[in-house]
Amino acid sequence: MIVRVEYPDGYGENFEVNVLRGEIKPYEGDNYDRLFVLLPAEKTTFRIKTFPFSDKRKILKIIEGEIKSNPLLSDKDLVFRSLFFPVDKGTTVFTVIASREDVERIGEQKADVVDSEVVSLLRIVLLSGKDGDFYYEKEDGNVIISVKDGIPVSVRVGEKEKEGEPIRLESVNEKILPLFGSVLQITRNTEVNFLKEETSDTEACLVKSALFLLFSFAVLSGILFAGGAFFKKRINDIKSMEARLFEKKFPDIPAVDPLTQLKGMLHSASKVKIDTVDLMDGVGRVKDGISILKFNAGDGRFSIEGEAPDISSVTSFAGRLKKFNAEITETVTLKDKVRFRLEGRY
Repeated sequence: MIVRVEYPDGYGENFEVNVLRGEIKPYEGDNYDRLFVLLPAEKTTFRIKTFPFSDKRKILKIIEGEIKSNPLLSDKDLVFRSLFFPVDKGTTVFTVIASREDVERIGEQKADVVDSEVVSLLRIVLLSGKDGDFYYEKEDGNVIISVKDGIPVSVRVGEKEKEGEPIRLESVNEKILPLFGSVLQITRNTEVNFLKEETSDTEACLVKSALFLLFSFAVLSGILFAGGAFFKKRINDIKSMEARLFEKKFPDIPAVDPLTQLKGMLHSASKVKIDTVDLMDGVGRVKDGISILKFNAGDGRFSIEGEAPDISSVTSFAGRLKKFNAEITETVTLKDKVRFRLEGRY
């Protein structure tokens, strides 16, 4: 199979892929079977979150709800795609968010796949099997990817300074490295395609659920007249009450599976003993030209939204709040400012 990978401006390369052998090599011909187009790093934003369960359908619903409720993103028409990494007692999810307008514009080029430049570089890093900070140099700023235990923990785009070691792959020219990384999704099972509906990844789960419900209905239909309908109604009432109580207590979090979500939140909260006053004192020591636009804290969780002159200032600010488990969950570049969002637990 011949795959062409290119940027929206048309620059690209062709590759010959042997799926059975897992081999990828440059191809000199002009013909190709599939066209991959890379969304440049600066055209996307990212979030990395860990969930205390592994149900992809639930995770995708929660991510979608958080994106729609995020004040930095709620007024934009966006699409997102995710990579899932199993961890101890849960799943870490790396989500790439892009403008639907950018994706549709590329789709008009009759592309088969719209991939992410950052994810293509992440594939190269994961292929190396190393942990640490890795950078890829671009004309408008470096892309820095941090990996720990084989799982991405942060991504920064547009950094002026280089951190860690350069992203390299033996025998592959540095200039075409992101293009090669995009083809890797065929052999490494790390597909990202903005032209493919995210929900299609959960079709198998939905089919299993449908079969289970069908079987359950067949069994229950024989006992409906013996009180089955009454108990089913009571169970539904209890589930509805759980969801209402959860949404009342945590209005910013979609109530997908209240009991499981609460177990995860309690598990995380039980690990730290930090007073809210300490948190407010840490936030109050803001420097580096950062402006705090919104601050919320309660029930062991907090979120901060603000503006900074550059990405480095945001990273520095998050570092000062490290003991509060602060993580950068959103960055959006607007003219000469960077809007950001931090989340954490105390």
